[in-house]
Amino acid sequence: MNFQNDRYTLRLADASDDPGIRRIFESGSFPGGLDIRFLRGDSPCGSFCADGDAAKILVIIDNADNTLAAVGGAVIREEFVNGEAARCAYLTGLKIHPDYRRQILFIPQAYRFLREEIADCRYTYTTILDGNTDVIRMLEKKRRNMPEYRYLGHYTTYAFTHRRNGLRLDSDLSGYEETLHRYFAAQSLVPCRQDYPGFGKGRWYALHDQRELIACCYVGDQSAFKQYQLCHYGGMYRILSKLPTRLLGYPAFPREGTRIRHGVVSYLWVTGNHAELCKAFLQGVAGEAGYDLLLWGGFENHPLVPVLDRMKTVRYGSRLYQVCWEDSTVPIGGTIGMEAALL
Repeated sequence: MNFQNDRYTLRLADASDDPGIRRIFESGSFPGGLDIRFLRGDSPCGSFCADGDAAKILVIIDNADNTLAAVGGAVIREEFVNGEAARCAYLTGLKIHPDYRRQILFIPQAYRFLREEIADCRYTYTTILDGNTDVIRMLEKKRRNMPEYRYLGHYTTYAFTHRRNGLRLDSDLSGYEETLHRYFAAQSLVPCRQDYPGFGKGRWYALHDQRELIACCYVGDQSAFKQYQLCHYGGMYRILSKLPTRLLGYPAFPREGTRIRHGVVSYLWVTGNHAELCKAFLQGVAGEAGYDLLLWGGFENHPLVPVLDRMKTVRYGSRLYQVCWEDSTVPIGGTIGMEAALL
């Protein structure tokens, strides 16, 4: 599909586009005091597919020299929403190479193209970093020929470090599979499957009290699919990065230009949402897992978010939106259990 006097072509991506997509990811970073570059490895198309059952990724090609100018799309997966399983599309966001910003003028047509590709999805949603204020202002304003971005609330990703505390952890979830399934199935935007490669290669951690499971989570190494590179520090982080933060219980700040060796916590469950138990469990997991830092993300109405808010963490925030193609779109409700590993 060609646009702007045939200068640009819009089409679905395939593996041959990996070098161009990688170039776009390497050209950008998260805005704010923590300037972090999010990368999807040598095979971005494979990385998108690892997060769901399918990926509909669009690319915009400059026909003048066959340069890939922009990438965006949706990852599709079965998720629990409002108490039932539904086919959902998570929009990955449009990334435009700096050389082409403010030059691509057919975004509404790109949305229509994507809508056709994900027409069988009952729900569509996305997240936008708090610091990305220009995009937030643009998308929150209702526009003709564009879907509505309906704000649902705030999502926080927490980074924390290890502090060994003597807890005896194992991987035994036997007898509790149905209990855990009911717990996560009662939340919205939780994947129905737990075996997506995007969760990362890792293991379950469980804590028992006299053989009764009282806490568990999965920790995955995502380095095969996703990486975070610390570009540079700004604002107060430039000062904090020079302090011995590990001695104070916070993660150590990586050197500028390095990739962060991180693990991602998913499917966190603590009996009764007990605050002190959750804190001790996560510190024990971090100590045993051995990463430089662990990440866990929670929506504002998740019962464990207040626990992480009181822990010593470094955090960054995002805004969660339901993308509504029609006025009659059924709202996403209830407790949101969205997993940071698949965002």
